[in-house]
Amino acid sequence: MLSPSICRLKNTLVSPYIQIPDNIDQFDFDTYLINECFVLKNVAGYIFKHYISSVHLEMDEEALSTFINLVCENYNKNYFHNFQHAVNVLHMTYRLLNTTGMIHKMKPVIVFATLISAISHDIDHPGNTNSYEINSFSKYAKLYNDISVLENHHCTLTFELLDYTNVIHHIKQDDFKDFRKTIIACILGTDMSKHNDFMNKCKDFQFQRPSFTMEDQYFIAQMMVHCADLSNSIKPFHISLEWSKKLSLEFYNQTVKEELEGLPVLSFMKVHDELSMCINEINFITNISLPMWELFAEKFEWFHDLVDKCNACLDEWKKIEHRYLEENDINSLNY
Repeated sequence: MLSPSICRLKNTLVSPYIQIPDNIDQFDFDTYLINECFVLKNVAGYIFKHYISSVHLEMDEEALSTFINLVCENYNKNYFHNFQHAVNVLHMTYRLLNTTGMIHKMKPVIVFATLISAISHDIDHPGNTNSYEINSFSKYAKLYNDISVLENHHCTLTFELLDYTNVIHHIKQDDFKDFRKTIIACILGTDMSKHNDFMNKCKDFQFQRPSFTMEDQYFIAQMMVHCADLSNSIKPFHISLEWSKKLSLEFYNQTVKEELEGLPVLSFMKVHDELSMCINEINFITNISLPMWELFAEKFEWFHDLVDKCNACLDEWKKIEHRYLEENDINSLNY
Protein backbone atom coordinates (compact mmCIF):
# COMPACT_ATOMS: atom_id res chain seq x y z
CA MET A 1 0.00 0.00 0.00
CA LEU A 2 1.25 3.49 -0.84
CA SER A 3 1.93 5.76 2.10
CA PRO A 4 -0.45 8.72 2.65
CA SER A 5 2.31 11.13 1.65
CA ILE A 6 2.60 9.41 -1.74
CA CYS A 7 -1.15 9.10 -2.30
CA ARG A 8 -1.81 12.73 -1.45
CA LEU A 9 -2.37 14.86 -4.54
CA LYS A 10 -0.61 18.19 -4.52
CA ASN A 11 -2.90 21.21 -4.73
CA THR A 12 -2.26 23.25 -7.85
CA LEU A 13 -3.55 26.67 -8.84
CA VAL A 14 -4.59 25.47 -12.29
CA SER A 15 -5.48 21.88 -13.00
CA PRO A 16 -4.14 20.38 -16.25
CA TYR A 17 -7.55 18.76 -16.67
CA ILE A 18 -9.54 21.95 -17.14
CA GLN A 19 -10.07 24.35 -20.02
CA ILE A 20 -9.93 27.98 -18.95
CA PRO A 21 -12.64 30.04 -20.79
CA ASP A 22 -11.34 31.71 -23.95
CA ASN A 23 -12.67 35.15 -22.93
CA ILE A 24 -10.91 35.20 -19.55
CA ASP A 25 -8.93 38.30 -20.61
CA GLN A 26 -12.02 40.29 -21.62
CA PHE A 27 -14.40 42.50 -19.65
CA ASP A 28 -17.37 40.43 -20.85
CA PHE A 29 -16.20 37.29 -19.05
CA ASP A 30 -18.67 36.20 -16.39
CA THR A 31 -19.27 33.22 -14.13
CA TYR A 32 -23.06 33.19 -14.21
CA LEU A 33 -23.15 29.93 -16.18
CA ILE A 34 -20.25 28.32 -14.28
CA ASN A 35 -21.83 26.31 -11.48
CA GLU A 36 -19.01 23.85 -10.79
CA CYS A 37 -16.79 24.90 -7.88
CA PHE A 38 -13.87 23.02 -9.42
CA VAL A 39 -14.01 25.24 -12.51
CA LEU A 40 -14.47 28.43 -10.51
CA LYS A 41 -11.49 27.63 -8.29
CA ASN A 42 -9.33 27.02 -11.35
CA VAL A 43 -10.42 30.31 -12.93
CA ALA A 44 -9.39 32.04 -9.71
CA GLY A 45 -6.13 30.08 -9.63
CA TYR A 46 -5.41 31.05 -13.23
CA ILE A 47 -5.72 34.76 -12.38
CA PHE A 48 -3.47 34.46 -9.34
CA LYS A 49 -0.90 32.37 -11.21
CA HIS A 50 -0.89 34.80 -14.13
CA TYR A 51 -0.05 37.69 -11.83
CA ILE A 52 2.43 35.84 -9.61
CA SER A 53 4.33 34.62 -12.66
CA SER A 54 4.33 38.01 -14.36
CA VAL A 55 6.09 39.75 -11.45
CA HIS A 56 8.03 36.71 -10.16
CA LEU A 57 6.39 37.07 -6.75
CA GLU A 58 7.68 34.49 -4.28
CA MET A 59 4.66 32.51 -3.18
CA ASP A 60 3.86 28.97 -2.08
CA GLU A 61 1.37 28.05 -4.79
CA GLU A 62 0.16 24.98 -2.91
CA ALA A 63 -0.67 27.11 0.15
CA LEU A 64 -2.44 29.63 -2.07
CA SER A 65 -4.39 26.87 -3.80
CA THR A 66 -5.48 25.52 -0.41
CA PHE A 67 -6.55 29.03 0.58
CA ILE A 68 -8.70 29.37 -2.58
CA ASN A 69 -10.30 25.98 -1.85
CA LEU A 70 -11.18 27.06 1.69
CA VAL A 71 -12.49 30.42 0.53
CA CYS A 72 -14.82 28.56 -1.84
CA GLU A 73 -15.99 26.24 0.94
CA ASN A 74 -16.70 29.18 3.25
CA TYR A 75 -18.94 31.02 0.79
CA ASN A 76 -22.59 30.22 1.40
CA LYS A 77 -25.02 29.07 -1.29
CA ASN A 78 -26.73 32.44 -1.54
CA TYR A 79 -28.49 33.58 -4.69
CA PHE A 80 -26.08 36.51 -5.22
CA HIS A 81 -23.36 36.73 -2.57
CA ASN A 82 -21.71 33.43 -3.44
CA PHE A 83 -18.42 32.13 -4.81
CA GLN A 84 -19.51 32.83 -8.39
CA HIS A 85 -19.82 36.51 -7.49
CA ALA A 86 -16.46 36.38 -5.72
CA VAL A 87 -14.66 35.06 -8.81
CA ASN A 88 -16.40 37.69 -10.94
CA VAL A 89 -15.10 40.43 -8.66
CA LEU A 90 -11.61 38.90 -8.69
CA HIS A 91 -11.62 38.81 -12.49
CA MET A 92 -12.91 42.38 -12.87
CA THR A 93 -10.45 43.69 -10.28
CA TYR A 94 -7.57 42.18 -12.25
CA ARG A 95 -8.94 43.57 -15.54
CA LEU A 96 -9.24 47.07 -14.06
CA LEU A 97 -5.74 46.96 -12.57
CA ASN A 98 -4.29 45.92 -15.91
CA THR A 99 -6.29 48.18 -18.18
CA THR A 100 -5.66 51.30 -16.10
CA GLY A 101 -1.96 50.49 -15.84
CA MET A 102 -2.14 50.82 -12.06
CA ILE A 103 -0.83 47.28 -11.72
CA HIS A 104 2.60 48.55 -12.78
CA LYS A 105 2.61 51.45 -10.30
CA MET A 106 1.85 49.43 -7.17
CA LYS A 107 4.01 47.15 -5.04
CA PRO A 108 3.49 43.52 -6.07
CA VAL A 109 2.51 42.57 -2.52
CA ILE A 110 -0.22 45.24 -2.58
CA VAL A 111 -1.57 43.99 -5.91
CA PHE A 112 -1.52 40.45 -4.51
CA ALA A 113 -3.41 41.64 -1.41
CA THR A 114 -5.93 43.39 -3.67
CA LEU A 115 -6.63 40.11 -5.49
CA ILE A 116 -6.95 38.28 -2.16
CA SER A 117 -9.45 40.93 -1.04
CA ALA A 118 -11.46 40.60 -4.24
CA ILE A 119 -12.01 36.86 -3.92
CA SER A 120 -12.66 37.05 -0.16
CA HIS A 121 -14.68 40.25 0.12
CA ASP A 122 -18.04 38.50 0.77
CA ILE A 123 -16.82 35.28 2.38
CA ASP A 124 -19.41 33.63 4.67
CA HIS A 125 -21.99 36.23 3.65
CA PRO A 126 -25.30 35.27 5.30
CA GLY A 127 -27.47 36.55 2.44
CA ASN A 128 -28.73 39.65 4.24
CA THR A 129 -27.60 43.24 4.67
CA ASN A 130 -25.90 45.11 7.49
CA SER A 131 -29.23 46.69 8.36
CA TYR A 132 -30.66 43.25 9.15
CA GLU A 133 -27.60 42.37 11.26
CA ILE A 134 -27.95 45.60 13.23
CA ASN A 135 -31.74 45.50 13.63
CA SER A 136 -31.69 41.85 14.70
CA PHE A 137 -28.82 42.54 17.13
CA SER A 138 -26.89 39.63 15.65
CA LYS A 139 -23.66 38.20 17.05
CA TYR A 140 -21.71 40.06 14.37
CA ALA A 141 -23.47 43.36 15.12
CA LYS A 142 -22.54 42.92 18.79
CA LEU A 143 -18.98 41.92 17.93
CA TYR A 144 -18.35 44.83 15.58
CA ASN A 145 -20.48 47.46 17.33
CA ASP A 146 -22.80 48.01 14.33
CA ILE A 147 -19.88 49.30 12.19
CA SER A 148 -19.48 47.69 8.73
CA VAL A 149 -20.72 44.51 10.39
CA LEU A 150 -20.52 42.04 7.51
CA GLU A 151 -17.40 43.59 5.98
CA ASN A 152 -15.55 43.26 9.29
CA HIS A 153 -16.61 39.62 9.47
CA HIS A 154 -15.42 38.94 5.90
CA CYS A 155 -12.09 40.60 6.72
CA THR A 156 -11.55 38.67 9.94
CA LEU A 157 -12.33 35.32 8.33
CA THR A 158 -10.01 36.13 5.41
CA PHE A 159 -7.06 36.60 7.76
CA GLU A 160 -7.94 33.44 9.68
CA LEU A 161 -7.81 31.40 6.46
CA LEU A 162 -4.62 33.11 5.29
CA ASP A 163 -3.01 32.21 8.59
CA TYR A 164 -4.39 28.66 8.63
CA THR A 165 -3.10 27.90 5.11
CA ASN A 166 0.31 29.49 5.77
CA VAL A 167 -0.09 32.00 2.93
CA ILE A 168 0.75 34.79 5.37
CA HIS A 169 3.95 33.08 6.48
CA HIS A 170 5.37 33.25 2.97
CA ILE A 171 5.08 37.04 2.86
CA LYS A 172 8.22 38.87 3.88
CA GLN A 173 7.98 40.54 7.26
CA ASP A 174 8.75 43.96 5.78
CA ASP A 175 5.80 43.58 3.39
CA PHE A 176 3.23 42.15 5.78
CA LYS A 177 2.06 45.53 7.14
CA ASP A 178 1.28 46.74 3.61
CA PHE A 179 -0.38 43.43 2.77
CA ARG A 180 -2.63 43.59 5.83
CA LYS A 181 -3.52 47.27 5.43
CA THR A 182 -4.51 46.68 1.81
CA ILE A 183 -6.86 43.83 2.63
CA ILE A 184 -8.52 45.78 5.43
CA ALA A 185 -8.97 48.85 3.21
CA CYS A 186 -10.34 46.84 0.29
CA ILE A 187 -12.83 44.64 2.12
CA LEU A 188 -14.13 47.36 4.44
CA GLY A 189 -14.33 49.61 1.38
CA THR A 190 -17.05 47.39 -0.12
CA ASP A 191 -19.49 48.74 2.50
CA MET A 192 -21.91 50.76 0.36
CA SER A 193 -22.37 53.29 3.16
CA LYS A 194 -18.87 54.51 2.25
CA HIS A 195 -19.60 54.95 -1.46
CA ASN A 196 -20.03 58.73 -1.42
CA ASP A 197 -16.81 59.22 0.54
CA PHE A 198 -15.03 57.06 -2.00
CA MET A 199 -16.44 59.10 -4.91
CA ASN A 200 -15.45 62.41 -3.33
CA LYS A 201 -11.89 61.26 -2.76
CA CYS A 202 -11.65 59.81 -6.25
CA LYS A 203 -12.64 63.15 -7.84
CA ASP A 204 -9.49 64.86 -6.55
CA PHE A 205 -7.14 61.91 -6.94
CA GLN A 206 -4.42 62.22 -9.60
CA PHE A 207 -3.95 58.81 -11.20
CA GLN A 208 -1.49 59.93 -13.86
CA ARG A 209 1.39 60.45 -11.47
CA PRO A 210 4.46 58.26 -12.13
CA SER A 211 4.49 56.94 -8.55
CA PHE A 212 2.31 56.76 -5.47
CA THR A 213 2.72 56.79 -1.70
CA MET A 214 1.70 53.71 0.25
CA GLU A 215 -1.52 55.41 1.36
CA ASP A 216 -2.29 56.22 -2.27
CA GLN A 217 -1.76 52.60 -3.22
CA TYR A 218 -4.15 51.43 -0.50
CA PHE A 219 -6.78 53.77 -1.94
CA ILE A 220 -6.20 52.61 -5.52
CA ALA A 221 -6.56 49.00 -4.38
CA GLN A 222 -9.76 49.87 -2.53
CA MET A 223 -11.14 51.66 -5.57
CA MET A 224 -10.48 48.72 -7.89
CA VAL A 225 -12.28 46.21 -5.67
CA HIS A 226 -15.18 48.59 -5.01
CA CYS A 227 -15.70 49.28 -8.73
CA ALA A 228 -15.36 45.59 -9.56
CA ASP A 229 -18.00 44.80 -6.94
CA LEU A 230 -20.40 47.11 -8.80
CA SER A 231 -19.59 45.97 -12.33
CA ASN A 232 -22.76 44.08 -13.23
CA SER A 233 -24.10 47.09 -15.11
CA ILE A 234 -21.17 47.10 -17.57
CA LYS A 235 -21.73 43.47 -18.56
CA PRO A 236 -23.87 42.41 -21.55
CA PHE A 237 -27.49 42.94 -20.57
CA HIS A 238 -28.49 39.26 -20.58
CA ILE A 239 -25.77 38.65 -17.96
CA SER A 240 -26.62 41.74 -15.92
CA LEU A 241 -30.27 40.65 -15.91
CA GLU A 242 -29.44 37.25 -14.43
CA TRP A 243 -27.45 38.77 -11.56
CA SER A 244 -30.21 41.31 -10.91
CA LYS A 245 -32.66 38.45 -10.55
CA LYS A 246 -30.35 36.75 -8.06
CA LEU A 247 -29.94 39.90 -5.97
CA SER A 248 -33.69 40.54 -6.05
CA LEU A 249 -34.33 37.05 -4.66
CA GLU A 250 -31.89 37.70 -1.82
CA PHE A 251 -33.54 41.02 -1.04
CA TYR A 252 -37.01 39.50 -1.07
CA ASN A 253 -35.98 36.65 1.23
CA GLN A 254 -34.63 39.17 3.71
CA THR A 255 -37.90 41.13 3.76
CA VAL A 256 -39.85 37.94 4.46
CA LYS A 257 -37.52 37.19 7.36
CA GLU A 258 -37.79 40.75 8.66
CA GLU A 259 -41.60 40.70 8.57
CA LEU A 260 -41.69 37.39 10.43
CA GLU A 261 -39.32 38.73 13.08
CA GLY A 262 -41.03 42.12 13.40
CA LEU A 263 -38.03 44.05 12.10
CA PRO A 264 -38.04 47.19 9.92
CA VAL A 265 -38.33 46.51 6.18
CA LEU A 266 -36.80 48.73 3.50
CA SER A 267 -39.41 49.20 0.76
CA PHE A 268 -36.96 48.91 -2.16
CA MET A 269 -35.99 45.42 -1.01
CA LYS A 270 -39.54 44.08 -1.44
CA VAL A 271 -38.83 42.94 -4.99
CA HIS A 272 -41.89 40.86 -5.84
CA ASP A 273 -42.32 41.38 -9.59
CA GLU A 274 -40.54 42.52 -12.74
CA LEU A 275 -41.54 46.15 -12.33
CA SER A 276 -40.10 46.52 -8.83
CA MET A 277 -36.86 44.92 -10.04
CA CYS A 278 -36.73 47.37 -12.98
CA ILE A 279 -37.28 50.36 -10.73
CA ASN A 280 -34.50 49.21 -8.39
CA GLU A 281 -32.04 48.68 -11.23
CA ILE A 282 -32.88 51.97 -12.94
CA ASN A 283 -32.42 53.86 -9.67
CA PHE A 284 -29.19 52.06 -8.80
CA ILE A 285 -27.60 52.54 -12.22
CA THR A 286 -28.74 56.18 -12.46
CA ASN A 287 -27.57 57.17 -8.99
CA ILE A 288 -24.65 54.83 -8.28
CA SER A 289 -23.22 52.86 -11.21
CA LEU A 290 -23.34 55.39 -14.03
CA PRO A 291 -21.86 58.33 -12.05
CA MET A 292 -19.11 55.99 -10.81
CA TRP A 293 -18.13 54.76 -14.28
CA GLU A 294 -18.38 58.30 -15.67
CA LEU A 295 -15.92 59.43 -13.02
CA PHE A 296 -13.73 56.46 -13.87
CA ALA A 297 -13.78 57.52 -17.53
CA GLU A 298 -12.71 61.05 -16.58
CA LYS A 299 -9.64 59.57 -14.94
CA PHE A 300 -8.93 56.95 -17.64
CA GLU A 301 -10.05 57.96 -21.12
CA TRP A 302 -10.31 54.41 -22.44
CA PHE A 303 -13.13 53.70 -19.98
CA HIS A 304 -15.67 55.72 -21.95
CA ASP A 305 -16.44 52.32 -23.49
CA LEU A 306 -17.59 51.13 -20.05
CA VAL A 307 -19.81 54.19 -19.70
CA ASP A 308 -21.42 53.27 -23.03
CA LYS A 309 -22.02 49.75 -21.75
CA CYS A 310 -23.58 51.09 -18.56
CA ASN A 311 -25.87 53.41 -20.53
CA ALA A 312 -26.85 50.52 -22.80
CA CYS A 313 -27.78 48.46 -19.75
CA LEU A 314 -29.83 51.34 -18.34
CA ASP A 315 -31.67 51.72 -21.66
CA GLU A 316 -32.61 48.03 -21.63
CA TRP A 317 -34.05 48.31 -18.13
CA LYS A 318 -36.08 51.35 -19.18
CA LYS A 319 -37.45 49.42 -22.18
CA ILE A 320 -38.55 46.56 -19.92
CA GLU A 321 -40.14 49.01 -17.50
CA HIS A 322 -41.99 50.78 -20.33
CA ARG A 323 -43.22 47.49 -21.80
CA TYR A 324 -44.36 46.24 -18.40
CA LEU A 325 -46.28 49.45 -17.67
CA GLU A 326 -47.98 49.37 -21.07
CA GLU A 327 -49.00 45.73 -20.77
CA ASN A 328 -50.30 46.11 -17.21
CA ASP A 329 -51.63 49.68 -17.42
CA ILE A 330 -49.83 50.75 -14.24
CA ASN A 331 -48.92 54.28 -13.23
CA SER A 332 -45.34 53.90 -11.98
CA LEU A 333 -45.58 57.17 -10.03
CA ASN A 334 -48.20 55.61 -7.82
CA TYR A 335 -46.56 52.22 -7.64
